[in-house]
Amino acid sequence: MTDRPSARMKRRLNLLLIIPFGVMAVYIIYSVLKVSVLEGGYWKALANSQQLQSTVVSASRGTIYDATGSVLAQSATVYNVYCDPVMLKEHMDKKDKNRAELEELLKTEKNESKLNEYRAKLEKNQPGSKILDELVTFLSQKLATDTAQVRSALTDEKSRYKIIKRNVDKSVADAVEKKLTELSVDGVRCEPTTNRVYPQNSLAANVIGHTSFEGDGIYGIESYYNEYLSGVDGRIVTAKDGDGNEIPYRYKQEYSAQNGYSINLNIDSNIQYILEKALKDGVAQHKPKYRATGIIMDPKTAKVLAMATEYSYDPNDPGKVTDKASAQKLAGLDENSEEYKKQQLDAWSTQWKNKAVSEIYFPGSVFKTFTGSAALEENAITLEDVFSCNTQIKVADTSFHCWSFVDHGSQNLQKAMINSCNPAFVQIGLTLGAEKFYKYLEAFGFTDLTGIDLPGESMSITIAKDKIGPVELASSSFGQTNKVTAIQMITAFSSVINGGDLLTPQVVNTVTDENGNIVKKNEPVKKRQVISQKTSQEMRNILEKVVTEAKSSNCYIQGYRIGGKSGTSQKIDENAAGNTYVASYCAFAPVDDPQVVVLILVDEPTGDQYYGSQVAAPISVKVMTELLPYMEIFPQYTEEERKTLQVTVPNVQTYKLESAKKTLENLGLKVKVVGSGSSVVKQYPTGAAIDNGGTVVLCTDDTKLEMVTVPSIAGLTRQQAKELLESYGLNLTAQGAGASETGAIARGDQQATAGKSVPVGTAISVTFASSTVSSQ
Repeated sequence: MTDRPSARMKRRLNLLLIIPFGVMAVYIIYSVLKVSVLEGGYWKALANSQQLQSTVVSASRGTIYDATGSVLAQSATVYNVYCDPVMLKEHMDKKDKNRAELEELLKTEKNESKLNEYRAKLEKNQPGSKILDELVTFLSQKLATDTAQVRSALTDEKSRYKIIKRNVDKSVADAVEKKLTELSVDGVRCEPTTNRVYPQNSLAANVIGHTSFEGDGIYGIESYYNEYLSGVDGRIVTAKDGDGNEIPYRYKQEYSAQNGYSINLNIDSNIQYILEKALKDGVAQHKPKYRATGIIMDPKTAKVLAMATEYSYDPNDPGKVTDKASAQKLAGLDENSEEYKKQQLDAWSTQWKNKAVSEIYFPGSVFKTFTGSAALEENAITLEDVFSCNTQIKVADTSFHCWSFVDHGSQNLQKAMINSCNPAFVQIGLTLGAEKFYKYLEAFGFTDLTGIDLPGESMSITIAKDKIGPVELASSSFGQTNKVTAIQMITAFSSVINGGDLLTPQVVNTVTDENGNIVKKNEPVKKRQVISQKTSQEMRNILEKVVTEAKSSNCYIQGYRIGGKSGTSQKIDENAAGNTYVASYCAFAPVDDPQVVVLILVDEPTGDQYYGSQVAAPISVKVMTELLPYMEIFPQYTEEERKTLQVTVPNVQTYKLESAKKTLENLGLKVKVVGSGSSVVKQYPTGAAIDNGGTVVLCTDDTKLEMVTVPSIAGLTRQQAKELLESYGLNLTAQGAGASETGAIARGDQQATAGKSVPVGTAISVTFASSTVSSQ
């Protein structure tokens, strides 16, 4: 009888079999769950990375336009020339191996046909070293790059990606590719990229800024509006087969790039050029230690029409040090030294910085505008109240001196502003009181950022309200305590003359997409009303008198109603001796309906001249002289101005006589004809600026012209000199500070021409000293 397993044994056997299989089943289920659910994202990404390839489609950075539509910044396709030294070495080693094989074949081959074939191949396959030498020479010449630098890049086998030259144009890239084909090597290539181009070079550079190598904005508008300008890169995703080749069509997905938006500025390139040219001339003359800056603004909207810093830089080449002194220092240092790197960073930081928004200064006498406005608005003083000078005033234990050594005497607010009298404004400030003074310090925006749409705006340094004692109030009242930015100053000044509204300054007008649709528009932003329309009107009239009563030291231009105020501040926080200065001037026009305001600031001019009236006011005159006609604001002359109005005589030689007479008479000039011809063959004067109503002599044939002896006019007034010269048949060309003043006195330097015999009609240049006393 055979033993059969009992039921109990069967159960044991089944259990022994079920348990392992059950554990195995649980493990399999867990593993599937883990891979498909818990770690599904990881394995999916890994599979995609092996089966899919993604190509970035770069978005084109937006364009920056000025107010007239001129391009200030745009992106262009350029190429980076780079090398893979390892690949290049492999190709050259392969050529050397081929040469070695061919040389061995030449030693054993007997067939002449074969020998010729091997020789031809050997000649074509140059040694790797020779190819490298030829490639180094070609690239260094074509890319204008140091030979040693190129060789180092090509032979650096520690890297597989070395940039040899960035941002070359297509013609250079094509030439490089052609040379590589000729040499039959690989390892040097040209990759397309975008380069930021600034067609106007350094124009408005400190406002526009520039981009990094990666294409991100790092200064100016490029930085502040980077999010709008950058756009969004697109992608092309394709499937790969087992060999890594792209599978076309069916498995391809495209995500289009969204190009960056364009930025449209309030800045007008023509106005910007006017400002930069005048600043450059002023800097060349006065050589300031810490640069100069200027801002032109619409006072009614706070739109920034121009903003410049001199010296500046070219954003096409931001790494080039533009300051000659800094460049000379760097030239004498070892490029690898820490000192060189520090000096270079300092030079870059300075030239890239927008002085108008990022640096602070003591405003000096321009601040008297705000002290006067606040005192009038609070009825602390009236227009008739008088204040003394005595050339100094003592507050507590501190004496404050007037800039003038001559006592200004008793003076009302208008006269005190004309004289720029420090003691008078100390009295006005003390009358206003610390609490109300600080109220207007805040109201005019001097304790806050302006909110201008530019990066790097600096905060002012103002005295705390609870720290303002009598001495602090006294020095604050004429601009020698609180340090502010230029953008704060012109914004606050605009509120004084525009009816009292403090606005947010704005550089950008609109942001638009590539179809021209407006994405963002900057409307004028009113923060608050600081002073009344009445006070604003009174201040405009006072500031106009500042200009007309001291023409030679202010922004006076014949035919225009201009108001303004100069400032000369001592840099007492940097130099206790107080002999370093900031010269500034703020001007606006027209007085009855302000459409433009200009601020000029020259930081520490060197030489004998340092007053704002001497340094900054002439720059303002240059700016306004060109700016106002451009803005279609034309002169309207008073009877007094017509007496000293000068007209530049055009060259009408070769004109028909009647046409020449009409041209000159339309300019307000008289004409005297000599000869009987029908065309002008000679004229006196030509190109000179002579008084309105002067006489131009036109010669129409070879008739001999009358000669006269130039009289001496030294010591005569301008009016007397004009009348004397006219009696001799001569014209007056008035020059100097008193050129537009009838009572100005002629200086002795005219004696060089006195007694000389000249043709009738000749213009005699005379320099006149101003009859008015200059202010700060």
